[in-house]
Amino acid sequence: MAFDGDLKNFSLADILEMLQMGKRTGALSIRHGEEIGTLFFRKGELVHATHRNMTGEEAAYNLLGWKTGRFRFDTTIYPTRRSIEISATNLILEAARRTDELADLQTELPPPDTVLHFAKVAGKVDDIHLSADEWKVLSLVDGHRSIAGVCAESDLDEVSTLQIIEKLLGIGLLQREGDDPPPVRDGGPPTTTTDWEQPPE
Repeated sequence: MAFDGDLKNFSLADILEMLQMGKRTGALSIRHGEEIGTLFFRKGELVHATHRNMTGEEAAYNLLGWKTGRFRFDTTIYPTRRSIEISATNLILEAARRTDELADLQTELPPPDTVLHFAKVAGKVDDIHLSADEWKVLSLVDGHRSIAGVCAESDLDEVSTLQIIEKLLGIGLLQREGDDPPPVRDGGPPTTTTDWEQPPE
């Protein structure tokens, strides 16, 4: 039997516990604003999750951080794969830790609607070395997207994306709209991500 409700009245942790106790099989779809994610259960066990283009535990962590939205459990949709190996209890505990970490990051970073820009880099371009994930986040900055927009487009989870944004702001590769750029020394300022040294294939 399908059921639905509002996360104002039931937390996802409570819903997971109820489905586990009832040994239910089906799909729990959650809508949070414009975003939709799904948790899949087999006999009460959380076995798969999808959100954006993420699957498995990372997708589940994102969904378990949602405090508002609507949900619907459908018993006619069955999990077709398994991408989660740890227990729902451990997932909930890790999601809570990440929520606390997210709150700390949000107090340290500019507001989510802040538009990010490339900064003029103080130093030589050859001195800039970024990881593949850092390049992925940097490539989403176009002078129009806000911090929230970058997070929405990122393949990474929100905490990881914000951590990278914090680093890129800290080392001067990015700046907020309206910030004065740092002085430029020899090497000249790159204007696009292709001007910087790319990560190895």
